[in-house]
Amino acid sequence: MSADAYPAAGWTGRVMQALNAVWTLVLVNLLFAGGVLAGLVVAGVMPAGVAAASVLLPGGPSAGDGLVRAFARQYRASFRRASLTGIPFLIAGLLLAADAMVLSRLDGPAAAGLSALTAVVALVVIVALAVTVTLLTRHDDRPAAVLRAAVAVALAAPLTGLGVLLTLLATAVIAAVLPVTIPLVGVSLPLAIAVRLIDRRLARLPLGASQPILDSASDPHHPDKEIL
Repeated sequence: MSADAYPAAGWTGRVMQALNAVWTLVLVNLLFAGGVLAGLVVAGVMPAGVAAASVLLPGGPSAGDGLVRAFARQYRASFRRASLTGIPFLIAGLLLAADAMVLSRLDGPAAAGLSALTAVVALVVIVALAVTVTLLTRHDDRPAAVLRAAVAVALAAPLTGLGVLLTLLATAVIAAVLPVTIPLVGVSLPLAIAVRLIDRRLARLPLGASQPILDSASDPHHPDKEIL
């Protein structure tokens, strides 16, 4: 029985649909971990994230294409582009970690102000990262164009960014109360919610001539023109 047929089967169908959704999240979480390890961690995080988002977003694997096969295909196809796009985030993460270590040794009002600024920058980086993963899934533009659009969206859509941050916070709280959820859905659950929030925002985002756009969005014949 397909997922579309579950609602017609009454409450048992809804139960099966829920179990299918949970199983999908667990499997995607395992696939993400495998993708990270396959890319030797540093080079594997972004491709694994893009591949996971591709199967979690609406319009993911078709009925004739298994989830594992779809993940592996997207992982291979996006590996180089996703890894290159992730380099600025790797650098930003290292700089933020170094900054946090320095700030932990400082005292006084200046340290508090710098800590607040660092926290704001870290939040913007996290939201921009989530937007980047979504854009890499939906568009085939070059890394520079994707990064430019991701920063613009992260700054122009504060409510969506707040939704992403609240999702991460809720996941952290759940993980603290139920640590067993970390190996099960620790990555796939917040990723599924975050990319769906961002994907809906991108579909409604009016991008004019004065706003940064993706290269594909400037082509009137590009299939993604209606999205971004």
